[in-house]
Amino acid sequence: MTLTMASSPGFAPRVAVAGAATAKWVIYDTLGAVEPIWRELESRAVMTPYQRFDWIAACVDAGLAKGETLAFLVMSTAGRPIAILPLQIGRAFGGRVARVVGWSVSNGDGLIYDPAHAACITPAAMAEATRALAAHGRHADMLRFHHVAAVWEGHANPLMALPHTDAPNSLYVRCFETSDGPFIERELPHKRRTNIRRSQRRLEERFGMLSLCRARTPDDVEEIYRRFSDQRAKRFHKMGVENIFARPHFDRLLRGGALEALGGKDAVVTLHALYGGDTVLATSVGVRTPTHYSQYINSTAEGDAAKYSLMGVLMSLLMDELRADGVECVDMGLGDFDYKTDWTEAVGTHDIVLPVSARGRVLAPTVSALRAAKRTIKGNARLWRATRGLLAVRTRLRALAGRSR
Repeated sequence: MTLTMASSPGFAPRVAVAGAATAKWVIYDTLGAVEPIWRELESRAVMTPYQRFDWIAACVDAGLAKGETLAFLVMSTAGRPIAILPLQIGRAFGGRVARVVGWSVSNGDGLIYDPAHAACITPAAMAEATRALAAHGRHADMLRFHHVAAVWEGHANPLMALPHTDAPNSLYVRCFETSDGPFIERELPHKRRTNIRRSQRRLEERFGMLSLCRARTPDDVEEIYRRFSDQRAKRFHKMGVENIFARPHFDRLLRGGALEALGGKDAVVTLHALYGGDTVLATSVGVRTPTHYSQYINSTAEGDAAKYSLMGVLMSLLMDELRADGVECVDMGLGDFDYKTDWTEAVGTHDIVLPVSARGRVLAPTVSALRAAKRTIKGNARLWRATRGLLAVRTRLRALAGRSR
């Protein structure tokens, strides 16, 4: 096929590489069939933690693609795999929509690709991918990407050559320039550092010596995940919102993922706990590559401990451990919370909706309009407070209805 370069805001055109004109897609139906290719490509790829093989496999195992069709598209040039697009195809919005596997529980979509061949991933190549899907009996009316980062670890995202709009949420990211010295001493203002140090002293006086523990045994995983679940449940109850982490697939995804890859540098799910003596004061659940840590969710204790900066103390210790472990960038996920700006910077993300069929061209404007409405609501403090209030009422009514059955 013939591939052409395209440019748009956020995309830096690159010189086409030799063999680009012969790039082609091959589709695999199962994870087992594509695993060797995927793992080899990971060794030279640009990817978020949410496109690692182990995360995608965990999402499938947790039932997050249940009832949908799986298709793993591999792009190759000169016989060498250069990109993988893992898709789940199911019904939504009155049509069939193809999305990255695990999209509903991941902090951003993307490809797994070799940056040396980024020039091959063009709008023409993506159109060819949708035609390959149809030829393989995997029809879709739309191809959608959610919360795509324009740049990842210094590489311009080739997906940004496709038509895109601003997504509802920012991603909070920090890349380290150096690993010398404690993070808070180099990066935080004096007032914030002083508050964290004071909290450390007060917590040690009240609970005992502080320590950060990464789960390295099955008992560690069970203890930390149990404390995380309890702290999160109390927090959500206080907020009046549903505790989504009580859903069974999260237990399989996070606790199961942590058990699956205990202690290894290449573990996809890691659990950390801030201990004061024998008491778990805060936790962090991370999804990672060897060089990138994404804080998926955290939790903090209530009661006396909540008087202090638990998240500040946890993050100060965690940042230093991650840098020592070879991590180059950290993100704190999607969603706007003030505490994130102490540690990271907000980076806008983007949505991509590609109509594939005539039905898709009819449906795409509605899908884009719904995302735009969500972006507007989240960008307006009054509207967002009102929306959260309505969601809290709905959650309480559902809980009452469940207890009355």
